[in-house]
Amino acid sequence: MQLPELLRAPRASLVRLVFVVLALASALLAAACVETRLNRALKTLDQIQTLDQRSAYLKVHMKDGQLYLLSKWQVNDAARQVSGEGERFGLARDTMGPGFFMLALDDVALLETNVLQRSPSAAALAVITGVSVAVTAFCIANPKACFGSCPTFYVSDGKDAVLQAEGFSSSVAPSLEARDVDALYRVHPHGREFIVTMKNEALETHVVRHVRLLAADRPPGGRVMATVAGAFHEATDVRAVQACWADEGDCSAKVQAFDSDERFSFTDGKDLARREVVDLQLPAADGPRGLVLAFRQTLASTYLFYQSLAWLGRSASDTLAALERGDRLVGGAFTRLRDAVGGIEVFAETGGGHWVPAGEVREMGPLATDVVVVPLPADATGRIRLRLARGHWRIDYLASTRLGARAEPLAIEPRSVAGARTFQPARGPLVTRPGDVYTYAFSLPPDAGRYELFLETQGYYLEWMRDEWLSEENPARAALLVLNPEQLLRDVAPEFKEQEARMETLFWGSKYARR
Repeated sequence: MQLPELLRAPRASLVRLVFVVLALASALLAAACVETRLNRALKTLDQIQTLDQRSAYLKVHMKDGQLYLLSKWQVNDAARQVSGEGERFGLARDTMGPGFFMLALDDVALLETNVLQRSPSAAALAVITGVSVAVTAFCIANPKACFGSCPTFYVSDGKDAVLQAEGFSSSVAPSLEARDVDALYRVHPHGREFIVTMKNEALETHVVRHVRLLAADRPPGGRVMATVAGAFHEATDVRAVQACWADEGDCSAKVQAFDSDERFSFTDGKDLARREVVDLQLPAADGPRGLVLAFRQTLASTYLFYQSLAWLGRSASDTLAALERGDRLVGGAFTRLRDAVGGIEVFAETGGGHWVPAGEVREMGPLATDVVVVPLPADATGRIRLRLARGHWRIDYLASTRLGARAEPLAIEPRSVAGARTFQPARGPLVTRPGDVYTYAFSLPPDAGRYELFLETQGYYLEWMRDEWLSEENPARAALLVLNPEQLLRDVAPEFKEQEARMETLFWGSKYARR
């Protein structure tokens, strides 16, 4: 919000905004001025003998997403129990009441000790959890290039199990839980047995509500594609674009085949929101057409998210808790930052020579390439213009297709889930921790090869704070997240530019795998 907007804002909103910024800044400054250090340690169940007994409080992270903050705690490995007096907190970290608790270790995901912590209430508010990134040299080299993702899904392409999808990429809090549909475009099933492997390869907690397949009847010689609005259509006469032009010149070779040879640019060194234009020429064709895009994000947005957590520092959990409570100012700030970066805007030239918006692609995630179709106006000439932020998107394939009737996919639930202690999908979500691997087995309908498959997932994930980020607490930058995210994108552009060329190597080299 710029100064003129602030002066015109309603008094209640202005007071609330000033309060949020001052509270955020004061929390960061207070943390910066205190010499004590919060030493956090997370332990898995096979490490309970190494828990720091000096910790006055023990945070018990349950597999169902709940949290217990216990004092006078003890862990009885023989009885497989952890007990103590304290508070119980729900998924949104709302207080569910005090008491004396005896918890089965089999229901526990992680145990956390906090030596020299500020207060039990401050620790309980944490939606994200502290962890050292010493597990990988890549993360030590650059913590904000450390691998992070929502659940990753691997499916065989006929030869190898390859990364085909990533679930609910924007769902960084329980209130942002969302349904996500990804095209399994490179999968051509033959038999009725279909296997999907889900991994947690990051320093995160994943809360997975469901994983299911959507199977749609393919038209003869064609495919089925999802639109950005979530509708499914039959797609025939799929042909690559005739021409592609961008700042670097002819980019046709990069986008004429779905082959992982992607067209992308580097960010502007002065403004991470600066736009570029890609002009396309589609082959001449009759009938209702659509633009097919196979794409994924670069690491620019991932860096912005991690860098924001670093600037927020010890108040990152409070900010995410405010987001979880539906705080309009905090939610509006993140929305404004996302809008400033934007998606891939698609414009079509019509018969009258006018350029009209056809749609915008905003699917998040830097890992798996997704495929969608954007319906074009009936009088589109075939000239298409893409407008997108420089350095934020990787485009693998661009094509034209004839759009046919709506398709209604069949939803297929998993027959079994290997790696899950119990498989009871109706009784709640599956909570995963770093290194977890689950194998979903599905039974396809007869004549499986006639179906187009999509993966539907729903859930959210909780990011773990890296200790190395805390040294970058910055009240001025954190305040800009609320006051002026456009200026923030200009300020951080040179810093990201210095790391951009090596971030891909660092990111992909730091996947978390349990040894």
